[in-house]
Amino acid sequence: MIKPENRKTRYPHNRLYYGMGLLFLLLNKIRNKFQGYSSPRTFPMSDFQRAIHYDMQVINHWRRILCEYVGRKYPFQDKTILELGPGADLGIGILCLARGARHYHGLDVNNLVQSVPGRFYEELFYYMKNTVQTPQVDIDYLREQINLTRKGQNDKINYICSPEFDLTLFQDKHIDLVFSQAAFEHFDNVEHTLSRLSEITAAGAILIAEVDLATHTRWIRDWDPLNIYRYSDSIYDTLKFSGSPNRLRPREYREILQETGWENIKIYPLTRVNNHYIKKINQSLPRQFRNPENQMDYLSIALCATRG
Repeated sequence: MIKPENRKTRYPHNRLYYGMGLLFLLLNKIRNKFQGYSSPRTFPMSDFQRAIHYDMQVINHWRRILCEYVGRKYPFQDKTILELGPGADLGIGILCLARGARHYHGLDVNNLVQSVPGRFYEELFYYMKNTVQTPQVDIDYLREQINLTRKGQNDKINYICSPEFDLTLFQDKHIDLVFSQAAFEHFDNVEHTLSRLSEITAAGAILIAEVDLATHTRWIRDWDPLNIYRYSDSIYDTLKFSGSPNRLRPREYREILQETGWENIKIYPLTRVNNHYIKKINQSLPRQFRNPENQMDYLSIALCATRG
């Protein structure tokens, strides 16, 4: 059973954090305007060992959630996998193939993987060869596949960068599994994304998406994880930019999944904040976020659903 991590949080000074959060929102908007989007992670791509550990951790966590959701082991063998928002590298794609996946497809808005040095993948192959107890893994085959993808000759690893996030590009790919890691909270129109996803997947396809519901600004996140919810829609909409957290809560994700043809919907809390923090901050939130149905103590969740 998935047990959520309970995060200890200091009591917030509401007025102070309101002002500081407002400043961070403004600075982030200015930075995005001039620098664009450069990294989804808190560490540089040059830290190969940390990047490898991150990819391994993500795919292993997906597998645990998937097995919890279906109630049994669910191997990747012969499955066609689609990842929404692969992010910084294609290590996940390699690991999916290493676990027997037939195809791995990745769709992203920003082409961050083009700048990943080949040495990263060689470090990953070395790690897999020497630490993963899967002797059937063909490193030469995996190396060939990533080299083809890096040359733009997609084969088993099919990476596509689409500024429009056009999911119809995969409508004939027979997708079995859809994964996503901290991407859904950045979608401006979740209903549109899930509706298109319903169109390109057959009945029985499974969605596993981890969603980060907390404030993304690194420093204030540790002290005031619900900071982005302190502001009215008018203020937040003025200061947000493409990719800003959409502030949807778990119940809203559930409703959208139901409306777009997904069934057997389960939402697992992955990290939660303590009730003392919630009580302290509650009256500082706009009325729309005070309803207990919003489950404001949920800081991150796993969305699981089956295509109906």
